[in-house]
Amino acid sequence: MLRERKRKHRVPELNTTSTADISFMLLTFFLVTTSMDSDNGIHRQLPPMPQEKQEEVAEAKRRDVLLVSIDAGNRITCNGEEVAAGGLRAKVAEFVENPKGLATLPERLPRDIPLLGRCAVTANHQIFIQADRAATYDAYFCVQDAIMAAYGGLRDRLARQRFGHGYAECSEAERQAVAAYYPMRLSEGEIEEEGGGR
Repeated sequence: MLRERKRKHRVPELNTTSTADISFMLLTFFLVTTSMDSDNGIHRQLPPMPQEKQEEVAEAKRRDVLLVSIDAGNRITCNGEEVAAGGLRAKVAEFVENPKGLATLPERLPRDIPLLGRCAVTANHQIFIQADRAATYDAYFCVQDAIMAAYGGLRDRLARQRFGHGYAECSEAERQAVAAYYPMRLSEGEIEEEGGGR
C-alpha cells in the first residue's frame, strides 16, 4: 500500500499594498457625495452699543416706538401690554402700517417712492426689542419670527396690489420700492434691572 503523503497547505498571503489607496478613494468619495447641513441663523445687522440705542429711542417720538419686551418668564409685552406670541404679528403689522391714521401709532408721512409714486408711509417707526438675560432662545426667536412675518405679510400684500405678484417674485427695483414703503427698523437691547443692575 502506498502511504499517502501529507501535504502541507500554505495559505496564500493577501496583498495589502493597495488597501491604503482604496481607503483614501472611499474617503474622498464620501466627502464629495455627502451633503453637510449648515445651521441657518437670523440674518441681522448688529445694532450699535446699547447706550447709543437707548438714547436714540429716548429721542424718538413716543408714538413712533413699539417696545417689545421678553421678561425672565418668557412673557411678551408690547408697550407694557401683555400679548400672546400669536397676537404679536397682528400688533406689529398694525403698528407699522397704521391704516386708520391713529394718533397713538406712527405718523404717516408723504414720501416719493420710485415705481409707487407719492405715498404716505410710517417712515420713522421703530421696533425696539428688549430681552431679559433669563429669557429662553425659543421666546426670542418666536418674537423675531412674528416681527418678520408681519413685515413679510405687509410687503407681500403691497406687491400684489401694485405689481400683480408676490414679494418673492418682485424684481430688484420692485423690492426696493416695497421695502421703502415698509422699511424694517429694528433695534435690540437687554432689559436692565431696576436700580442699575449688572
